[in-house]
Amino acid sequence: MYSTKIISVFILFSLILSFPAAAADNSAIPQIAGQPADAQYPFMAKVTGSNVYVRSGKGTAYYACGKVNLNDKVTVVGGAFGWAEILPPDGSYSWIHKNYVDVKADQPTVGVLTGDNVRVWAGSDDIEPMRSSSMQTKLNTGEIIELFSNQPKGGDYYKIKPPAGAKLTINCEFLEFVGPVASKQSVVIPPRGEVKEPVKMPASTETKAPVFGNLTEDKAETQTIEVAAEPNAAGDAEKIESSQPEAEESEGLKACYALAEKMDEEREKPLAEQNYDPIKKEIATIKADTNDSEAATSAQILLERIARYELVISVDKTVRQQDESLAKAKEKIEKARQAELKSVHKDADFIYTGVLKVSHVYTNKTGRKRYLLQGPDGKILCYAVPASESAAGQFLSLIGKRVGVKGEVSSDTKSLVTLISATAVEPI
Repeated sequence: MYSTKIISVFILFSLILSFPAAAADNSAIPQIAGQPADAQYPFMAKVTGSNVYVRSGKGTAYYACGKVNLNDKVTVVGGAFGWAEILPPDGSYSWIHKNYVDVKADQPTVGVLTGDNVRVWAGSDDIEPMRSSSMQTKLNTGEIIELFSNQPKGGDYYKIKPPAGAKLTINCEFLEFVGPVASKQSVVIPPRGEVKEPVKMPASTETKAPVFGNLTEDKAETQTIEVAAEPNAAGDAEKIESSQPEAEESEGLKACYALAEKMDEEREKPLAEQNYDPIKKEIATIKADTNDSEAATSAQILLERIARYELVISVDKTVRQQDESLAKAKEKIEKARQAELKSVHKDADFIYTGVLKVSHVYTNKTGRKRYLLQGPDGKILCYAVPASESAAGQFLSLIGKRVGVKGEVSSDTKSLVTLISATAVEPI
């Protein structure tokens, strides 16, 4: 009995990288109705259809993030392949992980980033936050975001208003060129009052966590943010400026970087040769250091990454063991088949060969007596019924001798052994 193995390979996830509007090719052939060939981004366009989907990326394979309707205005900041990149229209939202945002109790709609390279994901009513796969931008320590007041209960993500750099897409077929943007748009953030040092939390694993493959990314020396705020009581707009010098990395964190490189080197080896035990011991030492929470966090993610690698190794080992067992079973069956073939006469004219003996079973149609052929092990190989009177005479003269039977296989649903309508029987 054979077993069927199905190994499903999942492919993981695809990230859509955003790019600055200034990088767009202003000489591209217009794809939006009425768009001049020399139109520069950004510009305004109006919607020419009803219930037009706004999506998280260029193509219908990307999930919908909302809809726009006839004559709605959108700001186009880029485009390619028949899809326009637009600033998120009213009603759009994004997701960001709670681990890297500091929110004060007295201002629950304002958050300050506590980590670098924190990913912001395009929000959709049809996709759970943890399954959102379209990245819109990355934020760094000290940057300010605006949270919606009606946050979902539970979960690991904040629902936020799309920050600067966030974009969505719309099919160019449903847009018509209006003209240049009147003035540069800015992100308005509610006043937070006195800006204090963000609460110290475990450093963002999105910056240095090997699970995202960016442990060795270069980081800027300083991060400077300028955000327009709503007018205060006196009617003057406040400017919030933050300059965060890059903190010196700890020795534990540097060790995590080095171990991540070792892991990458180990992954280059064949699965059967990969061994992460020595690396795990070093990582465990870093994780145990209670005085370096940043390194401990990165160490934990490295261990989780190794766990996934070792799971793949385990599956590969199991599959190879199953292949070996299957190969041995096939070899055993083949040997048995070859042994059986040796007991059969080589003359292709014979259907079966064996010792001819009388059977006391009669056929239903002719009433002729059945004979049987017995193999070397005493088992019945087949039943045989003479197809004619002359053949019946041959059978009677060869009882107890080794013979070969010629004829056709006959059907007999009541018999579990093959029945032959024998035209001839010959001694071997």
